[in-house]
Amino acid sequence: MDQNNIQPVKIVSDIPAYAKIFGILSLIIAVLSFLIPVVGTLFITPVAIIFGAIALLGGSKGFGVASLIIIVVNLVISPTFWINLYTGAAQAGAVSNRFISYFDILGIILMFGLVVFKSRK
Repeated sequence: MDQNNIQPVKIVSDIPAYAKIFGILSLIIAVLSFLIPVVGTLFITPVAIIFGAIALLGGSKGFGVASLIIIVVNLVISPTFWINLYTGAAQAGAVSNRFISYFDILGIILMFGLVVFKSRK
């Protein structure tokens, strides 16, 4: 093998920068919502879901899947989420509680769908 014919290998990512940025932000916000029990589950998790969905739409599957796993574990073990879901279903005037809980559930389903069904270019 001749040393003159060896070319440097360039690693080029097809993932857009905005997808990586939203993926990193989603991961940070998901961890933050995990560490802040009451307020994190109610108000920070929806932002992590939105950022994670944008990252998955852009093709950043690594950060999107990591965020999805953290968000799902956070919601499953969070008593705030389950109490909020029960309160939203049991009380007539708790529309905002119901909306936040259903948004979280639908966001997780959307993110899972993006992970499974989003085709590569």
